[in-house]
Amino acid sequence: MIKDTELEAWQQEWRDQTEPLPELKNKIRRQNLRTVVAIGAISVCLAFSTAAALAGWGSFVSGLATGMWVASVLLGSYAWRARRGSWKPAAQTTLAYAELAYKRSVAKGRILRFAFYFLLTAAVLYAGFVIWRWRATSERNLLGLVLAAMVAELFLMLYLARRNRRNVEEARKLVDQTNQYSDVVQTER
Repeated sequence: MIKDTELEAWQQEWRDQTEPLPELKNKIRRQNLRTVVAIGAISVCLAFSTAAALAGWGSFVSGLATGMWVASVLLGSYAWRARRGSWKPAAQTTLAYAELAYKRSVAKGRILRFAFYFLLTAAVLYAGFVIWRWRATSERNLLGLVLAAMVAELFLMLYLARRNRRNVEEARKLVDQTNQYSDVVQTER
């Protein structure tokens, strides 16, 4: 029997370059889509708040627009920094996609923690402003509504952080399993 070494080399290359898990690839695609939608939503909110402030809706709206711009720049720069290295997979393998999912989960945890403390600081400062201006303004309902929304968002961030911890653990397990499988396959060769 004649051995076809070229065929064996192609088979080996095919085994090395296996397609990533479809579920994992779809998860990464959904994350990319959510990122694009979030950037679009933030851009629309910033444009609307700027237009409202320039239209002269009052000093409260101008302050709100300024605060949104400052928060967007600070949180956006931190998110950009935290997500370094987690934009695309290093290769088209299951291990590369698993590592990317893990890096993104860790980055999301860091961003949520930073955003939580940022919002907590903003809520405390805003609560001081509300207490100071409570009797002097006719916009009490609006001031209270914004403060209630900030507190509700703090609780939402705590929930998301807890959920993200589970995602980090699952991604870590997937990376470990994929590493073990690739080690077993390499030792068999």
